[in-house]
Amino acid sequence: MKKTHLLLAPVAALLISAPAFAADESMKSESSIEKDSNGNYSEKDKTVSKDASGKTTDEKTVDNDVDSSGNIDKTVKTKHVHSKGLFHTDRKVTTEDTEKSRNGKMTMTHEKDVNGETVEKSSNTTQHD
Repeated sequence: MKKTHLLLAPVAALLISAPAFAADESMKSESSIEKDSNGNYSEKDKTVSKDASGKTTDEKTVDNDVDSSGNIDKTVKTKHVHSKGLFHTDRKVTTEDTEKSRNGKMTMTHEKDVNGETVEKSSNTTQHD
């Protein structure tokens, strides 16, 4: 009987103190936008969150450039990184989407990489009237 109580005491102490060992949850977000009078702008967003499943970082960058002829170059880049575990096993997904408008033609490209390997890639050109 005494041995049972001796075994139950450490288990009870662990259960009572478990909330103290729980993972911290936090989130931090930053954004910035820069614009000029010609229609050019740059936007950057970054969010870092941390919970029991690990640390997640999401970044998005948008660059829009307009020249004097009205040609537009727009690039949107995203990066999603999820780190988990003691040795930080990362899963990284990046995308890049571009739109280029020249003389009534719009060319759009898309590329998606997962852990450094391209999994999607496309390009499309259309004529606008």
